[in-house]
Amino acid sequence: MIEEKIKERAYSLGVDACGIAETERFAKAPEGFRPADILPGAKSVVVYGRQFPKSLFAAATNAPYTLFRNKLIDIVDNISVQLSAQMEKEGFMAVPIPSSEPYEFWDPERRHGRGILSLKHAAQLAGLGFIGRNTLLINQKYGNRLWLGAVITDAPLKSDPLKLDECPKGCRLCIDYCPQSALDGVTIEQIKCRAISATFTDGGGFMLSCNVCRKACPFSKA
Repeated sequence: MIEEKIKERAYSLGVDACGIAETERFAKAPEGFRPADILPGAKSVVVYGRQFPKSLFAAATNAPYTLFRNKLIDIVDNISVQLSAQMEKEGFMAVPIPSSEPYEFWDPERRHGRGILSLKHAAQLAGLGFIGRNTLLINQKYGNRLWLGAVITDAPLKSDPLKLDECPKGCRLCIDYCPQSALDGVTIEQIKCRAISATFTDGGGFMLSCNVCRKACPFSKA
């Protein structure tokens, strides 16, 4: 089956989890942010993730977490580039989706950015997990520790089954521990989050200084 062949290729490139969603599943996505808005004629989205280790949360500083996350962006983007190029060689249209930047939508007043395709929602639609109250994708095996990437293609691929799990009833750890009160269990106020989530030293150093919503979540230790 072509689906299994594409997944095998993704795993050979280094992903830890991979799923597929037909574009019909994106009908409720905002206009302009659906797969066919990015690639006319799109039929499927191949979504995958590369994990980062739970040991990072035990460190007394977020420097290791920042390093690993920054490297994962390059790793996942390289996988997307390679996978899309290989699929095109087989006769399919295939475009890689940035795992972080660049993206085009930016609301300066709310400091709200939006990728050209929501990778966490794409992952949910591809059966890789569910979106938790911290607005992160929760995977059964890797918890909230997947950095996501995707390729949109005109290959007619069959969707994977959806996962109908959810956060434990009554769990509010991410909401209660957020120092900015940026979470409400459904969405996140990016302007509050961005105010402290990254810091810059006078020497130009960049640090992801807050990841409490990820660390406090029971699924960070999955």
